[in-house]
Amino acid sequence: MHAPSNEDTSYHVAFDCGNSSFRIMLGTFAEQRFTVEILDQVPNTMLDVDGYLYWDIGAIFNGLKNGLKKAYAKTGRIDTVGVTTWGIDFGLLDGAGKLVANPLCYRNTLGVECLAELSAEELTFNWENSGIQNHPMNSLYQLLGIRKHLGAYLAKAERMAFIPDLIIYLFTGTIASERSIASTSQMYNVSTDTYSSELLQHYGMDESFLPLVVRHGTVVGWLSEELQTELGVKRCPFICTPSHDTASAVTAVPTLEKNPLFISSGTWSLIGVELDEPVVSSTVEKYKFANEAGVFSTTTFLKNSTGLYLLQEVKKHLEAKGTELSWARIAEIAKEQGVDVPLFNPNHQEIFSTRDVYGTLSSMLGTDDYRTILASCYLSLGLYYNRVINDIVKVTGMKFETVHVIGGGCRDRYLNQLTADLTGLLVHTGPVEAASIGNLSVQRCFMKEDLTLEEMRKIVIDSTQEEQETYHVDPSNAAALRHKMMEFDTLFAS
Repeated sequence: MHAPSNEDTSYHVAFDCGNSSFRIMLGTFAEQRFTVEILDQVPNTMLDVDGYLYWDIGAIFNGLKNGLKKAYAKTGRIDTVGVTTWGIDFGLLDGAGKLVANPLCYRNTLGVECLAELSAEELTFNWENSGIQNHPMNSLYQLLGIRKHLGAYLAKAERMAFIPDLIIYLFTGTIASERSIASTSQMYNVSTDTYSSELLQHYGMDESFLPLVVRHGTVVGWLSEELQTELGVKRCPFICTPSHDTASAVTAVPTLEKNPLFISSGTWSLIGVELDEPVVSSTVEKYKFANEAGVFSTTTFLKNSTGLYLLQEVKKHLEAKGTELSWARIAEIAKEQGVDVPLFNPNHQEIFSTRDVYGTLSSMLGTDDYRTILASCYLSLGLYYNRVINDIVKVTGMKFETVHVIGGGCRDRYLNQLTADLTGLLVHTGPVEAASIGNLSVQRCFMKEDLTLEEMRKIVIDSTQEEQETYHVDPSNAAALRHKMMEFDTLFAS
Protein backbone atom coordinates (compact mmCIF):
# COMPACT_ATOMS: atom_id res chain seq x y z
CA MET A 1 0.00 0.00 0.00
CA HIS A 2 1.65 3.21 -1.15
CA ALA A 3 0.86 6.82 -0.37
CA PRO A 4 -1.06 8.75 -3.02
CA SER A 5 1.19 9.56 -5.99
CA ASN A 6 -0.62 12.75 -6.95
CA GLU A 7 0.68 14.79 -4.02
CA ASP A 8 2.83 17.75 -5.05
CA THR A 9 4.71 17.70 -1.74
CA SER A 10 5.61 14.85 0.59
CA TYR A 11 7.02 14.90 4.12
CA HIS A 12 9.64 12.46 5.34
CA VAL A 13 11.31 12.14 8.75
CA ALA A 14 14.84 10.82 9.25
CA PHE A 15 16.03 9.85 12.70
CA ASP A 16 19.80 10.37 12.52
CA CYS A 17 21.35 8.91 15.66
CA GLY A 18 25.05 9.38 16.24
CA ASN A 19 27.42 8.71 19.12
CA SER A 20 27.38 12.28 20.40
CA SER A 21 23.82 13.35 19.54
CA PHE A 22 20.67 12.30 17.76
CA ARG A 23 18.71 14.52 15.44
CA ILE A 24 15.23 14.58 14.02
CA MET A 25 15.37 15.71 10.40
CA LEU A 26 12.38 16.78 8.35
CA GLY A 27 12.76 16.29 4.62
CA THR A 28 10.23 18.11 2.46
CA PHE A 29 10.21 16.79 -1.09
CA ALA A 30 8.89 19.04 -3.85
CA GLU A 31 9.89 19.70 -7.46
CA GLN A 32 12.42 16.83 -7.37
CA ARG A 33 14.37 18.39 -4.51
CA PHE A 34 14.66 17.84 -0.78
CA THR A 35 14.64 20.69 1.67
CA VAL A 36 16.07 19.37 4.92
CA GLU A 37 15.50 20.92 8.33
CA ILE A 38 16.80 19.92 11.75
CA LEU A 39 13.77 19.91 14.02
CA ASP A 40 15.62 18.82 17.14
CA GLN A 41 19.07 17.77 18.29
CA VAL A 42 19.57 16.00 21.60
CA PRO A 43 22.87 14.99 23.23
CA ASN A 44 23.46 11.24 23.29
CA THR A 45 25.43 10.26 26.36
CA MET A 46 26.66 6.89 27.55
CA LEU A 47 25.88 5.57 31.03
CA ASP A 48 28.77 4.22 33.10
CA VAL A 49 27.44 1.47 35.37
CA ASP A 50 29.71 -0.86 37.35
CA GLY A 51 32.56 -0.38 34.91
CA TYR A 52 30.53 -0.92 31.72
CA LEU A 53 29.26 1.68 29.26
CA TYR A 54 25.63 1.52 28.10
CA TRP A 55 23.45 3.53 25.74
CA ASP A 56 20.43 5.17 27.36
CA ILE A 57 17.92 3.80 24.84
CA GLY A 58 14.95 5.13 26.86
CA ALA A 59 16.23 8.69 26.58
CA ILE A 60 16.89 8.20 22.87
CA PHE A 61 13.37 6.82 22.31
CA ASN A 62 11.73 9.67 24.24
CA GLY A 63 13.72 12.24 22.28
CA LEU A 64 12.73 10.67 18.97
CA LYS A 65 9.07 10.49 20.01
CA ASN A 66 9.10 14.21 20.77
CA GLY A 67 10.76 14.84 17.43
CA LEU A 68 8.12 12.87 15.54
CA LYS A 69 5.44 14.86 17.33
CA LYS A 70 7.15 18.12 16.32
CA ALA A 71 7.36 17.00 12.69
CA TYR A 72 3.66 16.15 12.58
CA ALA A 73 2.70 19.43 14.25
CA LYS A 74 4.69 21.31 11.59
CA THR A 75 3.39 19.46 8.52
CA GLY A 76 0.08 17.85 9.47
CA ARG A 77 1.19 14.71 7.66
CA ILE A 78 4.15 12.32 7.74
CA ASP A 79 4.47 10.14 4.67
CA THR A 80 7.42 8.01 5.81
CA VAL A 81 10.01 7.62 8.57
CA GLY A 82 13.50 6.10 8.38
CA VAL A 83 16.16 5.39 11.01
CA THR A 84 19.93 5.72 10.68
CA THR A 85 22.41 5.03 13.49
CA TRP A 86 25.98 3.99 14.21
CA GLY A 87 26.77 0.35 13.52
CA ILE A 88 27.77 -2.73 15.51
CA ASP A 89 25.82 -2.19 18.76
CA PHE A 90 22.59 -4.00 19.62
CA GLY A 91 19.94 -4.59 22.25
CA LEU A 92 18.93 -7.96 23.67
CA LEU A 93 15.26 -8.93 24.05
CA ASP A 94 13.74 -11.62 26.23
CA GLY A 95 10.98 -14.07 25.27
CA ALA A 96 8.32 -11.44 25.95
CA GLY A 97 9.99 -8.95 23.64
CA LYS A 98 11.26 -6.79 26.52
CA LEU A 99 14.75 -5.32 26.69
CA VAL A 100 17.03 -7.30 29.00
CA ALA A 101 18.95 -4.09 29.77
CA ASN A 102 20.21 -0.97 28.07
CA PRO A 103 22.38 -1.84 25.05
CA LEU A 104 26.09 -2.12 25.78
CA CYS A 105 28.42 0.33 24.01
CA TYR A 106 31.13 -0.75 21.57
CA ARG A 107 33.66 1.28 23.59
CA ASN A 108 33.61 -1.44 26.21
CA THR A 109 36.53 -3.78 25.60
CA LEU A 110 34.50 -6.99 25.80
CA GLY A 111 35.64 -8.15 22.38
CA VAL A 112 39.34 -7.36 22.72
CA GLU A 113 40.29 -10.44 24.73
CA CYS A 114 38.13 -12.75 22.59
CA LEU A 115 39.71 -11.52 19.37
CA ALA A 116 43.22 -11.80 20.79
CA GLU A 117 42.65 -15.47 21.67
CA LEU A 118 41.80 -16.53 18.10
CA SER A 119 44.32 -18.24 15.86
CA ALA A 120 45.33 -16.85 12.48
CA GLU A 121 43.36 -19.66 10.82
CA GLU A 122 40.19 -18.78 12.72
CA LEU A 123 40.58 -15.09 11.93
CA THR A 124 40.88 -15.93 8.24
CA PHE A 125 37.82 -18.19 8.52
CA ASN A 126 35.82 -15.32 10.04
CA TRP A 127 37.02 -12.94 7.33
CA GLU A 128 36.27 -15.30 4.45
CA ASN A 129 32.74 -15.98 5.72
CA SER A 130 31.84 -12.34 6.25
CA GLY A 131 34.04 -10.07 4.11
CA ILE A 132 34.38 -7.82 7.18
CA GLN A 133 37.69 -7.05 8.84
CA ASN A 134 38.27 -8.63 12.24
CA HIS A 135 37.80 -5.92 14.86
CA PRO A 136 36.98 -6.20 18.58
CA MET A 137 34.07 -3.78 18.20
CA ASN A 138 32.19 -6.02 15.75
CA SER A 139 28.95 -7.47 17.12
CA LEU A 140 30.33 -11.00 16.78
CA TYR A 141 33.19 -10.34 19.19
CA GLN A 142 31.01 -8.26 21.50
CA LEU A 143 28.65 -11.24 21.79
CA LEU A 144 31.54 -13.60 22.49
CA GLY A 145 32.76 -11.19 25.16
CA ILE A 146 29.30 -10.92 26.70
CA ARG A 147 29.02 -14.71 26.71
CA LYS A 148 32.33 -14.94 28.59
CA HIS A 149 31.99 -12.06 31.05
CA LEU A 150 28.24 -11.31 31.32
CA GLY A 151 26.67 -14.73 30.94
CA ALA A 152 23.60 -13.91 33.04
CA TYR A 153 22.91 -10.87 30.84
CA LEU A 154 22.97 -13.01 27.70
CA ALA A 155 21.09 -15.96 29.23
CA LYS A 156 17.89 -13.92 29.44
CA ALA A 157 17.98 -13.01 25.74
CA GLU A 158 16.10 -14.80 22.99
CA ARG A 159 16.63 -12.23 20.23
CA MET A 160 18.91 -9.37 19.38
CA ALA A 161 18.12 -6.18 17.51
CA PHE A 162 20.72 -3.80 16.09
CA ILE A 163 20.25 -0.23 17.37
CA PRO A 164 18.21 1.08 14.37
CA ASP A 165 16.11 -2.10 14.39
CA LEU A 166 15.50 -1.67 18.11
CA ILE A 167 14.34 1.91 17.59
CA ILE A 168 11.91 0.87 14.85
CA TYR A 169 10.69 -1.97 17.08
CA LEU A 170 9.91 0.48 19.88
CA PHE A 171 7.86 2.58 17.47
CA THR A 172 6.11 -0.21 15.57
CA GLY A 173 6.35 -3.50 17.45
CA THR A 174 8.03 -5.09 14.39
CA ILE A 175 11.59 -6.41 14.38
CA ALA A 176 13.45 -6.51 11.08
CA SER A 177 16.85 -5.45 9.82
CA GLU A 178 18.62 -4.59 6.57
CA ARG A 179 21.87 -5.50 4.88
CA SER A 180 24.12 -2.56 5.80
CA ILE A 181 23.63 -2.71 9.56
CA ALA A 182 23.64 -6.51 9.55
CA SER A 183 27.00 -6.53 7.75
CA THR A 184 28.64 -4.47 10.51
CA SER A 185 28.10 -7.41 12.86
CA GLN A 186 30.55 -9.71 11.00
CA MET A 187 27.85 -12.38 11.17
CA TYR A 188 26.56 -11.49 7.70
CA ASN A 189 28.20 -12.84 4.55
CA VAL A 190 28.32 -10.01 2.01
CA SER A 191 29.12 -12.44 -0.82
CA THR A 192 25.92 -14.46 -0.33
CA ASP A 193 23.92 -11.48 1.02
CA THR A 194 22.67 -13.58 3.94
CA TYR A 195 23.71 -14.30 7.49
CA SER A 196 26.69 -16.66 7.49
CA SER A 197 25.48 -20.10 8.54
CA GLU A 198 29.13 -21.20 8.76
CA LEU A 199 30.04 -18.50 11.26
CA LEU A 200 26.89 -18.95 13.32
CA GLN A 201 27.35 -22.69 13.51
CA HIS A 202 31.03 -22.32 14.42
CA TYR A 203 30.21 -20.06 17.37
CA GLY A 204 27.10 -21.93 18.47
CA MET A 205 24.58 -19.26 17.48
CA ASP A 206 21.15 -19.71 15.94
CA GLU A 207 19.96 -17.55 13.05
CA SER A 208 16.59 -17.14 14.80
CA PHE A 209 18.49 -15.02 17.35
CA LEU A 210 19.16 -12.45 14.63
CA PRO A 211 16.64 -10.05 13.04
CA LEU A 212 15.23 -10.91 9.60
CA VAL A 213 16.80 -8.86 6.79
CA VAL A 214 14.34 -7.11 4.43
CA ARG A 215 14.77 -5.10 1.23
CA HIS A 216 15.51 -1.38 1.06
CA GLY A 217 12.45 0.72 0.31
CA THR A 218 9.97 -1.73 1.87
CA VAL A 219 7.80 -1.09 4.92
CA VAL A 220 9.20 -2.55 8.15
CA GLY A 221 6.23 -1.56 10.29
CA TRP A 222 3.65 1.13 11.04
CA LEU A 223 3.50 3.52 13.98
CA SER A 224 1.71 1.61 16.75
CA GLU A 225 -1.82 2.52 17.79
CA GLU A 226 -0.58 3.30 21.31
CA LEU A 227 1.92 5.83 20.03
CA GLN A 228 -0.57 7.30 17.56
CA THR A 229 -2.76 8.09 20.56
CA GLU A 230 0.06 9.23 22.82
CA LEU A 231 1.69 11.53 20.26
CA GLY A 232 -1.38 12.64 18.34
CA VAL A 233 0.27 11.46 15.13
CA LYS A 234 -1.60 9.59 12.42
CA ARG A 235 -0.49 6.17 11.23
CA CYS A 236 2.73 6.33 9.17
CA PRO A 237 5.15 3.71 7.82
CA PHE A 238 8.75 3.12 8.92
CA ILE A 239 10.76 2.31 5.80
CA CYS A 240 13.76 0.01 5.45
CA THR A 241 16.63 2.34 4.56
CA PRO A 242 20.39 1.73 4.76
CA SER A 243 20.34 2.08 8.54
CA HIS A 244 24.07 2.14 9.16
CA ASP A 245 24.94 5.84 8.90
CA THR A 246 27.92 5.15 6.64
CA ALA A 247 25.79 3.34 4.06
CA SER A 248 23.18 6.10 4.16
CA ALA A 249 25.87 8.76 3.82
CA VAL A 250 27.44 7.02 0.82
CA THR A 251 23.99 6.88 -0.78
CA ALA A 252 24.15 10.68 -0.75
CA VAL A 253 27.55 11.10 -2.44
CA PRO A 254 26.69 13.91 -4.89
CA THR A 255 28.05 12.44 -8.10
CA LEU A 256 26.98 10.27 -11.00
CA GLU A 257 30.48 8.84 -11.46
CA LYS A 258 30.91 5.11 -11.11
CA ASN A 259 32.79 3.83 -8.06
CA PRO A 260 33.11 7.13 -6.16
CA LEU A 261 35.93 7.42 -3.61
CA PHE A 262 34.66 8.85 -0.31
CA ILE A 263 35.49 9.82 3.25
CA SER A 264 32.43 9.80 5.47
CA SER A 265 33.71 12.22 8.09
CA GLY A 266 32.33 12.50 11.60
CA THR A 267 33.16 11.04 15.01
CA TRP A 268 34.50 8.17 12.94
CA SER A 269 36.01 8.45 9.48
CA LEU A 270 35.09 5.79 6.94
CA ILE A 271 37.43 5.85 3.95
CA GLY A 272 36.42 3.80 0.95
CA VAL A 273 35.01 3.31 -2.52
CA GLU A 274 31.61 2.12 -3.69
CA LEU A 275 31.81 -1.15 -5.64
CA ASP A 276 29.33 -3.33 -7.47
CA GLU A 277 30.51 -6.48 -5.68
CA PRO A 278 32.51 -7.33 -2.54
CA VAL A 279 36.20 -8.15 -2.82
CA VAL A 280 37.11 -10.99 -0.47
CA SER A 281 40.73 -12.05 -0.96
CA SER A 282 43.89 -12.64 1.03
CA THR A 283 45.23 -9.28 -0.18
CA VAL A 284 42.16 -7.45 1.08
CA GLU A 285 42.42 -9.34 4.38
CA LYS A 286 46.08 -8.30 4.68
CA TYR A 287 45.17 -4.64 4.19
CA LYS A 288 42.25 -5.00 6.66
CA PHE A 289 39.46 -3.59 4.52
CA ALA A 290 35.79 -4.33 5.09
CA ASN A 291 33.08 -5.01 2.52
CA GLU A 292 30.09 -3.34 4.11
CA ALA A 293 26.78 -3.97 2.37
CA GLY A 294 25.57 -0.69 0.86
CA VAL A 295 22.36 0.66 -0.60
CA PHE A 296 20.45 -1.83 -2.79
CA SER A 297 23.09 -4.32 -4.00
CA THR A 298 26.21 -2.14 -3.75
CA THR A 299 29.26 -2.70 -1.57
CA THR A 300 30.95 0.04 0.42
CA PHE A 301 34.55 -1.15 0.42
CA LEU A 302 36.13 0.73 3.28
CA LYS A 303 38.36 1.02 6.28
CA ASN A 304 37.10 2.34 9.58
CA SER A 305 39.24 4.98 11.27
CA THR A 306 38.80 7.19 14.25
CA GLY A 307 37.88 10.69 13.11
CA LEU A 308 36.80 13.88 14.81
CA TYR A 309 36.47 11.88 18.03
CA LEU A 310 40.08 12.85 18.72
CA LEU A 311 39.30 16.56 18.46
CA GLN A 312 36.06 16.11 20.41
CA GLU A 313 37.97 14.50 23.28
CA VAL A 314 40.65 17.21 23.31
CA LYS A 315 37.94 19.89 23.29
CA LYS A 316 36.13 18.13 26.15
CA HIS A 317 39.35 17.94 28.17
CA LEU A 318 40.11 21.62 27.65
CA GLU A 319 36.59 22.64 28.62
CA ALA A 320 36.89 20.64 31.84
CA LYS A 321 40.06 22.64 32.56
CA GLY A 322 38.28 25.94 31.86
CA THR A 323 39.48 26.58 28.29
CA GLU A 324 36.55 27.10 25.93
CA LEU A 325 37.40 26.86 22.23
CA SER A 326 35.05 27.02 19.25
CA TRP A 327 35.53 24.50 16.45
CA ALA A 328 36.70 27.32 14.20
CA ARG A 329 39.33 28.36 16.74
CA ILE A 330 40.51 24.75 17.14
CA ALA A 331 41.16 24.55 13.40
CA GLU A 332 42.92 27.94 13.46
CA ILE A 333 45.23 26.83 16.27
CA ALA A 334 46.15 23.64 14.43
CA LYS A 335 46.83 25.55 11.22
CA GLU A 336 48.96 28.13 13.08
CA GLN A 337 51.07 25.35 14.59
CA GLY A 338 51.83 24.03 11.11
CA VAL A 339 53.00 20.55 10.19
CA ASP A 340 56.28 20.41 12.11
CA VAL A 341 54.69 18.42 14.95
CA PRO A 342 55.05 14.86 16.27
CA LEU A 343 52.81 12.17 14.77
CA PHE A 344 50.84 9.19 16.07
CA ASN A 345 48.73 6.36 14.70
CA PRO A 346 45.15 7.65 15.21
CA ASN A 347 43.92 4.04 15.37
CA HIS A 348 46.36 2.79 17.98
CA GLN A 349 44.79 0.28 20.37
CA GLU A 350 45.59 2.51 23.36
CA ILE A 351 43.34 5.25 21.97
CA PHE A 352 40.52 2.78 21.48
CA SER A 353 40.85 1.35 25.00
CA THR A 354 41.46 4.47 27.09
CA ARG A 355 38.90 6.74 28.75
CA ASP A 356 41.54 9.48 28.98
CA VAL A 357 42.23 10.29 25.34
CA TYR A 358 44.01 13.56 26.09
CA GLY A 359 46.36 11.91 28.57
CA THR A 360 47.06 9.07 26.14
CA LEU A 361 47.83 11.48 23.29
CA SER A 362 50.04 13.57 25.57
CA SER A 363 52.01 10.47 26.50
CA MET A 364 52.30 9.30 22.89
CA LEU A 365 53.43 12.68 21.59
CA GLY A 366 55.68 13.60 24.50
CA THR A 367 53.98 16.93 25.14
CA ASP A 368 51.12 18.37 27.16
CA ASP A 369 50.80 21.44 24.92
CA TYR A 370 47.27 21.36 23.59
CA ARG A 371 48.20 23.40 20.53
CA THR A 372 50.72 20.79 19.44
CA ILE A 373 48.28 17.99 20.25
CA LEU A 374 45.56 19.59 18.12
CA ALA A 375 47.92 20.11 15.17
CA SER A 376 49.14 16.53 15.52
CA CYS A 377 45.55 15.22 15.51
CA TYR A 378 44.82 17.02 12.25
CA LEU A 379 48.01 16.00 10.50
CA SER A 380 47.91 12.38 11.72
CA LEU A 381 44.31 12.03 10.55
CA GLY A 382 45.12 13.48 7.13
CA LEU A 383 48.13 11.21 6.79
CA TYR A 384 46.04 8.19 7.71
CA TYR A 385 43.45 9.15 5.05
CA ASN A 386 46.25 9.29 2.48
CA ARG A 387 47.62 5.93 3.60
CA VAL A 388 44.22 4.24 3.27
CA ILE A 389 43.51 5.79 -0.15
CA ASN A 390 46.90 4.57 -1.40
CA ASP A 391 45.99 1.09 -0.14
CA ILE A 392 42.64 1.25 -1.96
CA VAL A 393 44.51 2.00 -5.18
CA LYS A 394 46.86 -0.96 -4.57
CA VAL A 395 44.08 -3.41 -3.74
CA THR A 396 41.52 -2.43 -6.41
CA GLY A 397 43.78 -1.20 -9.20
CA MET A 398 41.52 1.84 -9.57
CA LYS A 399 42.72 5.37 -10.19
CA PHE A 400 41.01 8.42 -8.70
CA GLU A 401 40.99 12.13 -9.38
CA THR A 402 38.48 13.16 -6.71
CA VAL A 403 37.66 12.17 -3.15
CA HIS A 404 34.21 13.09 -1.82
CA VAL A 405 34.17 14.17 1.82
CA ILE A 406 30.66 13.87 3.23
CA GLY A 407 29.11 14.22 6.67
CA GLY A 408 29.57 16.71 9.48
CA GLY A 409 33.37 16.66 9.23
CA CYS A 410 33.26 18.17 5.75
CA ARG A 411 32.74 21.56 7.41
CA ASP A 412 36.33 21.50 8.67
CA ARG A 413 38.11 23.46 5.97
CA TYR A 414 41.57 22.93 7.39
CA LEU A 415 41.19 19.15 7.39
CA ASN A 416 39.76 19.29 3.86
CA GLN A 417 42.76 21.27 2.60
CA LEU A 418 45.18 18.93 4.36
CA THR A 419 43.42 15.99 2.70
CA ALA A 420 43.82 17.58 -0.74
CA ASP A 421 47.48 18.42 -0.13
CA LEU A 422 48.35 14.98 1.24
CA THR A 423 46.44 12.86 -1.29
CA GLY A 424 47.06 15.02 -4.35
CA LEU A 425 43.37 14.65 -5.18
CA LEU A 426 40.58 17.13 -5.77
CA VAL A 427 38.53 17.20 -2.57
CA HIS A 428 34.80 17.71 -3.08
CA THR A 429 32.83 18.34 0.11
CA GLY A 430 29.19 18.02 1.07
CA PRO A 431 26.52 17.33 1.88
CA VAL A 432 26.92 17.89 5.61
CA GLU A 433 23.76 15.94 6.40
CA ALA A 434 24.70 13.09 4.09
CA ALA A 435 23.38 10.28 6.31
CA SER A 436 20.01 11.98 6.66
CA ILE A 437 19.70 12.83 2.97
CA GLY A 438 20.66 9.29 1.98
CA ASN A 439 18.07 7.98 4.41
CA LEU A 440 15.40 10.34 3.06
CA SER A 441 16.25 9.46 -0.54
CA VAL A 442 15.63 5.75 0.01
CA GLN A 443 12.37 6.56 1.81
CA ARG A 444 11.24 7.98 -1.54
CA CYS A 445 11.04 4.37 -2.80
CA PHE A 446 7.75 4.13 -0.89
CA MET A 447 6.37 6.82 -3.22
CA LYS A 448 8.21 5.62 -6.35
CA GLU A 449 9.21 1.99 -5.99
CA ASP A 450 11.34 1.83 -9.16
CA LEU A 451 13.58 4.72 -8.06
CA THR A 452 17.21 4.01 -9.00
CA LEU A 453 20.40 4.99 -7.19
CA GLU A 454 21.34 7.28 -10.06
CA GLU A 455 17.98 9.07 -9.77
CA MET A 456 18.50 9.41 -6.02
CA ARG A 457 21.90 10.97 -6.54
CA LYS A 458 20.48 13.44 -9.06
CA ILE A 459 18.05 14.50 -6.33
CA VAL A 460 20.95 14.83 -3.86
CA ILE A 461 22.99 16.92 -6.30
CA ASP A 462 20.08 19.28 -6.96
CA SER A 463 19.15 19.48 -3.28
CA THR A 464 22.63 20.26 -1.92
CA GLN A 465 24.36 22.17 -4.72
CA GLU A 466 24.76 25.36 -2.70
CA GLU A 467 26.71 23.74 0.16
CA GLN A 468 29.19 21.78 -1.97
CA GLU A 469 32.79 23.04 -2.10
CA THR A 470 35.98 22.04 -3.89
CA TYR A 471 39.58 22.07 -2.59
CA HIS A 472 42.60 21.99 -4.88
CA VAL A 473 46.13 20.95 -3.98
CA ASP A 474 48.23 23.79 -2.52
CA PRO A 475 51.85 23.08 -3.57
CA SER A 476 53.40 25.41 -0.97
CA ASN A 477 53.62 22.69 1.71
CA ALA A 478 54.55 19.83 -0.64
CA ALA A 479 58.14 19.28 0.54
CA ALA A 480 57.27 19.41 4.24
CA LEU A 481 54.33 17.05 3.79
CA ARG A 482 56.42 14.52 1.83
CA HIS A 483 58.81 14.41 4.79
CA LYS A 484 55.90 13.88 7.22
CA MET A 485 54.54 11.06 5.04
CA MET A 486 57.84 9.20 5.37
CA GLU A 487 57.88 9.83 9.10
CA PHE A 488 54.28 8.58 9.42
CA ASP A 489 55.10 5.37 7.54
CA THR A 490 57.67 4.48 10.20
CA LEU A 491 54.82 4.20 12.74
CA PHE A 492 53.50 1.20 10.80
CA ALA A 493 56.82 -0.47 10.02
CA SER A 494 56.94 -4.02 11.39
